[in-house]
Amino acid sequence: MIPFLISLIVTLATAPVIRWALINRGILDVPNHRSSHRTPTPRGGGLSCVLGVVVAFMVSHIMGLPVPWLAAGAALGLAAIGFADDRAGLAPVLRLAGQVGAGTVMGVAAGGGWLIPIGALVAPVIVNVVNFMDGINGITGFSMGVWGVTAWLAGVSANAPPVWVLGAAAAGAAFGFLPWNAPTARLFLGDVGSYLFGGLIAAAVVVGLATKASPVVLIAPLVLYLADTGTVVLSRAARGVSLMEAHREHAYQRLTGDVGVSHVAVALSIALVAAASAAMWALTPRALATLFTICAVALYLMLPNLLTAKRSQ
Repeated sequence: MIPFLISLIVTLATAPVIRWALINRGILDVPNHRSSHRTPTPRGGGLSCVLGVVVAFMVSHIMGLPVPWLAAGAALGLAAIGFADDRAGLAPVLRLAGQVGAGTVMGVAAGGGWLIPIGALVAPVIVNVVNFMDGINGITGFSMGVWGVTAWLAGVSANAPPVWVLGAAAAGAAFGFLPWNAPTARLFLGDVGSYLFGGLIAAAVVVGLATKASPVVLIAPLVLYLADTGTVVLSRAARGVSLMEAHREHAYQRLTGDVGVSHVAVALSIALVAAASAAMWALTPRALATLFTICAVALYLMLPNLLTAKRSQ
């Protein structure tokens, strides 16, 4: 409970200070024709989440809780890469190198050996998936809050303290940031925030592989994130379109932009599926959990077309 409460309180309390600093330095996300927002909004609010997580880890350590410092440090390093990208824009090759390096460190932290290449692969995938999906108000706050609680419970259940400490701190930061991002966004996480949460997830998954914590349960809340990003990446690659070019092809973007569903409704729906998916994989037979996952993903990906067709009738 301590990592969650400290992270929640610090994130919530520092967000207005971070917002003031970002506005004064002119670090704003100015909308364009591909944006989901209409007014300039401070970008980089994930710094408050970084502060929340760091203080939570420090207090947890002082209280004798087993903080996985090396893996957590790699996640914080990813947040630093994200902030550098927010400020100046980094070349894709530099971002990828940093992500692979952080994942390698996570593998070393988890025990080395086969976990090193696993970490080098898992970190870039998860960080970019979270980053690509952070495009509407509340989506990261709700979904990362659900993931954090899932990791917290999974870590406790498997007697894997490093996993539940990471999850509890992530949940506190996500829920602490949420009031500043939904229903009306007064702050955007920016890459610093999405990289932080992606890094914490990757760290928990890799460290969890060295414990009895189920990697499937830890990944389950990301099912729609992975499906949405995966289909867009494959579709754009098949058409020969640059993966780095800004677009509005994600299902969540089409639901809010083309169909007109509110940001909060879409974000909450995705988070509810994340929670249900985690519960199914943790508590029910794998066959039933697999069927649920397939149905949830199929419905989500088809929903924009179904609702658009209904509106046109």
